[in-house]
Amino acid sequence: MKLTRKGKVTLIIAALVLITGIFVTVKAININNKVYQPINKQDTKHVKEKIKNNKPISIAIFGVDSNKERESENIGERTDSIMLASINPKTKTTKLVSVPRDMAVNIPGYSSHDKVAHAYAYGGSKTAVQTLKNEFNIPIDGYITVDMDGFKKTIDALDGVNVKSNKSFTFNGTKFKAGEKVKLNGQEALDFVRSRKEAGAGDDEGRQERQRIVIEATSKKLKNNLNVNNFNELMNVAQDNITTSFNLNDTRKLITDYKSATEYFEKLSIDGVNQIESDGIWYFEADKDAKQQIVKTYKNNLKS
Repeated sequence: MKLTRKGKVTLIIAALVLITGIFVTVKAININNKVYQPINKQDTKHVKEKIKNNKPISIAIFGVDSNKERESENIGERTDSIMLASINPKTKTTKLVSVPRDMAVNIPGYSSHDKVAHAYAYGGSKTAVQTLKNEFNIPIDGYITVDMDGFKKTIDALDGVNVKSNKSFTFNGTKFKAGEKVKLNGQEALDFVRSRKEAGAGDDEGRQERQRIVIEATSKKLKNNLNVNNFNELMNVAQDNITTSFNLNDTRKLITDYKSATEYFEKLSIDGVNQIESDGIWYFEADKDAKQQIVKTYKNNLKS
């Protein structure tokens, strides 16, 4: 298990606040049905009580490789990015788990041995959430999903973001050089965060680091450069490209009452091995002891 303290610069949680902040505004103009997609009524009632009383919560964050083109071709959504966040406003602590997209799991109702990234493609957010709950034996109170078009449009609405590349590599015709500071438009930013197999990209670890770099840059840009024009664009992005199980009131509470949980932030990554298995496909097999320790740490942060 690898633990890295990020202090008060909370990258993923900042992104979560960004997304939910857009969501609140969008819902205020009555497009609730497009953004708000609860998992089930029973869970919704239970989560409402947790948030109302400022109890610790567990959230799944999905970045899916869907866009208009894939939808027109009826290609299912796979999760390029999967993260789990346990957020405790009373202890002012957040624990974040990055889940390797190739991790071998049982997908309930679909496959006893498959990549976790395929769960969303098989059964959407409900199946993806249930898969994670079963695999890690943890509660998950809700989710937020952003697709590729939403990612690109958010960056373009902000007139690009400035980043420093962690690696030297080329993806989709876009070249990046380690240590070089560049301004990326939406497509370039998407190329930056999606590459993992290309020479020099650094596999999943390199990609996950780049995702954090772009999230931080986007959060700073939103904080300092939000105006009427890009605000309207961002509302349209949320309407078409973001879904979440949190309703308007719960989202407001998350933004206002859970900010204290960003004072202490730890990222947890799962140790394991990548290997070709009997079906001829590459999988990531998590180290059982390391995974159990991560689960213990994650659950401990959910104690009131």
